[in-house]
Amino acid sequence: MEVTVSTETLDEAGMAIDFTLLKQKTNDIIKQLDHQYLNEIPYFKNTNPSSENIAAYIFNLLKKKLGDTTVKLTKVSVWESENSMASYIP
Repeated sequence: MEVTVSTETLDEAGMAIDFTLLKQKTNDIIKQLDHQYLNEIPYFKNTNPSSENIAAYIFNLLKKKLGDTTVKLTKVSVWESENSMASYIP
């Protein structure tokens, strides 16, 4: 999985977001999906767990976890294999 963020302003350290914080919030979501039968997760009971839909699902959860900050979540990509991926960009 790959997460892309953007911002128009940097903090006093010259960063958009601390990657440790971004990774923590992302990992919180991944833990809910890892080694799970995705069709049993409520969201996917009526939604095909395709890479595209998984990327959208993660995007929406991560956007909520990031809250209202100067950092904008712009894209989530989910890799199916070494050569195949799908991205969600609202």
